[in-house]
Amino acid sequence: MRKDEPHLVEMPAIYEDRLTNFQKCMVLKVLRSGKMIYAVKKFVKAELGPTYIESPPFDLEGTLADSNNVTPIIFVLSPGADPIDYLNQLAEKKGMKDKMKAISLGQGQGVIAQRHIQEGQASGGWVCLQNCHLSASWMPELERIQEM
Repeated sequence: MRKDEPHLVEMPAIYEDRLTNFQKCMVLKVLRSGKMIYAVKKFVKAELGPTYIESPPFDLEGTLADSNNVTPIIFVLSPGADPIDYLNQLAEKKGMKDKMKAISLGQGQGVIAQRHIQEGQASGGWVCLQNCHLSASWMPELERIQEM
């Protein structure tokens, strides 16, 4: 029998009762390694509790309070996550709407991003760099700029 969600199917009773949660993970690893992320989450939840697999609520305003002009806020996002609307709302609330620049990185955009960063450093503006994965070759330059 083939299931689209094998990580949700209970094992036959003889194995369900005898195997530990870790051993069940190993069985899934052998049979359907592409579904390991689900098995690991289930294992962590069972062994340590749901606290360790649930993401904390997104609190951009709290994050902003912890940052300053030399401490950037860096988001490492999951596929499909896009905080730009939340960031725009916060910029408007803080009176920074006109002082925020957003740029989607990609071919040739590094120079423009660098200019926005320098202007933001001088004026106290905000700069949002999106799609950094499209400009991996420029990331060392961003690191150099950040360290200055």
